[in-house]
Amino acid sequence: MALIACNECSREISNTAHSCPGCGAPVTPSSRASSKSQYKELSRLVSLPLFLGIVVFPIVFVWFLLRKGYSVQSRVMAFVWMVVHFFFIPIPDAVVPSSTTHTASPASTYSAAPAVKQYPDSTASYAQVNAEVGCKSTYSDQKKDDIFNAKYKDHWMTWSGEVVLLDSDEASLNVDGIGTQDLRVTFADKKAGYDLSKGSPLKVRFLMKSAGGCFLPFGGKEATIVR
Repeated sequence: MALIACNECSREISNTAHSCPGCGAPVTPSSRASSKSQYKELSRLVSLPLFLGIVVFPIVFVWFLLRKGYSVQSRVMAFVWMVVHFFFIPIPDAVVPSSTTHTASPASTYSAAPAVKQYPDSTASYAQVNAEVGCKSTYSDQKKDDIFNAKYKDHWMTWSGEVVLLDSDEASLNVDGIGTQDLRVTFADKKAGYDLSKGSPLKVRFLMKSAGGCFLPFGGKEATIVR
């Protein structure tokens, strides 16, 4: 049953009534048909394509329910689903790429290898170094340290002497023929001293690291045997 307006007095009456109880005007079939069409218009149903659109993409399709004819219940349910979909259902990465993913640029794909540090060569002999910063130096200890750091430390040097102490990875040489050891080096090849003999002559190229004195030998690393 639906309420319609009387054609004569505009009073609301049932569409099933045969006449208006107020003014007695008869209810015509055209009035009943008009009420049915109005009822249909007010009871507009959600079509299947629109329903599927709301389920999959509610943010886009739910706004179609704001058009005239859709019930309040349909609108409320659609908006509730949109809120649930937006806040509680994660969006796949295939639809919206993650903000943390990025494409590496060619410049960052391959990092350059660190440059090998180059050390200068020095032709200074043991006698020259010993006179400036060693046991025979007359300079103050501070000046000897400054000279050593500036002229000899981290320099490649080549000295010869007699083997006095020996291990497979290091050797000590008597360079000036006086006393015992004047130079102690560690070999770049940890087995370079394996076949050497004490008392034999040896020429080495090494990287100077520490100064010697009257009691301590000069120290070098990365030593290689010069044939």
